[in-house]
Amino acid sequence: MKHKLVLFDWGNIVESHTTGYSCYNAFDDLFKACGYTGSSSIFTSLGKYKLSSIPTVEDFELVYNNIANDFNLKTTFTEFVELYKKIFDRIDYYQDVAVYEKSLKNRCSIGILSNLTIFDKERLNKQVDLSKYDYVFLSFEMGCRKPNKEIYDMVNNEVPFNPKDILFIDDKQSNIDAAKEAGWNALCATGLELDKIKECCEKFIKGVEWDE
Repeated sequence: MKHKLVLFDWGNIVESHTTGYSCYNAFDDLFKACGYTGSSSIFTSLGKYKLSSIPTVEDFELVYNNIANDFNLKTTFTEFVELYKKIFDRIDYYQDVAVYEKSLKNRCSIGILSNLTIFDKERLNKQVDLSKYDYVFLSFEMGCRKPNKEIYDMVNNEVPFNPKDILFIDDKQSNIDAAKEAGWNALCATGLELDKIKECCEKFIKGVEWDE
């Protein structure tokens, strides 16, 4: 049995949020395609809807009706979903990070812990091949999101590892802080810092302490 687990976030670790065509571009283009005529960036305006914790398509449709009213969108829910998948498939990702993550599997268990919507899982699978991971924890399936304490407790209850034998890599400090409170090792980094990620993973697997 492998004695350690490395958990990776997805957004801004594998999927690009800062270079090329990002999720921010995709949200702006999606809402424009749906009839939004405002000038503000959409991504930051959607936080109150907690899209990444909606567990079913039916529940998502109910929330979409509120979004459509708030942003004066012209598309049906079916059209919205079709456009979402088409536009979001264009988002760039760091293939070298995805390759590195899976290269660790012979030496430790690997997994994903990420906030994402029910419509993102298909794209995530295309980018990283979820079958290659030992554990996949997705917020919409778990009914809660990082950095809520509940999601870390759920992981701790699910995996056969002591918290001290878990390393979590995420791009948001609030998620990192919550992971440390759960007893995990944690590194704040992005997919543009692959060397930093590699150094941390190597030291963790070998049992060597490091300074973040």
